Amino acid sequence: MTTTFRHLFALLGVFILLLPMPAWAGRQCYLPAELEAEQLLRLHSQLMVITYACKQGSRAQNLLTYYNSFTVNNIAALKKAEQTLIDFYKTRFSDDGIAHLDDLRTKLGNEFSREAAEDSAPLYCREYRDRVISFYYNTPVQVANEARHMALTQKSYTALCKMADNSKTARMDKKTP
Repeated sequence: MTTTFRHLFALLGVFILLLPMPAWAGRQCYLPAELEAEQLLRLHSQLMVITYACKQGSRAQNLLTYYNSFTVNNIAALKKAEQTLIDFYKTRFSDDGIAHLDDLRTKLGNEFSREAAEDSAPLYCREYRDRVISFYYNTPVQVANEARHMALTQKSYTALCKMADNSKTARMDKKTP
């Protein structure tokens, strides 16, 4: 083989390496819908911890009743959020994704439990207990809007992907573990 052909094959090899890989194979960052899904599960986990830590609202309401009703009222969105994250984890880790979703749920529960433990129970409950009741009264659209808002303001365990069509950078809270 002549030197020219070797150079041509070498350039062809470099060119092939520079071709974009399938856009989302093994992706390490969230698309907006995945970030919103994590935030919805974050909200659900926070409400669960508040329910079990505080037990009663400011007017002696049974928080478990409100939390369970919130869950039932939003079960379709919660299941969709879980499936969205399972699909992300399947792509990222090449497995069934369920163990990674379970890990996320555990992290979220532990995160809010630590927050509750760091405050005194009366202080924590005074600040958060009526949040469960408030979200019980929200419509599914309002809950989805809250998850979108949280995607912009709350930390996440995975960064948002940089978007190729604009100059936004991935948002990842400095507190992200």
